[in-house]
Amino acid sequence: MDKNLNGPDTTGMEEEIDLERLELLDRAEELARQMFEYPTEAHVEGVLDRLLWNEFHGLGEAGAATLH
Repeated sequence: MDKNLNGPDTTGMEEEIDLERLELLDRAEELARQMFEYPTEAHVEGVLDRLLWNEFHGLGEAGAATLH
């Protein structure tokens, strides 16, 4: 059967993009680049996890890229 060609194809557009999370991811990448000479995906994920935890607790970026 033919598709309805009168309307736009919105396949996959049901998901909303969480712009706040994307901004945090960008900031995590920036902080990881500042702290580590060759940051890996694990570094960025660790910083992002801390940024998310900090945000939940109202702490901003405090300690988000602290080396342990």
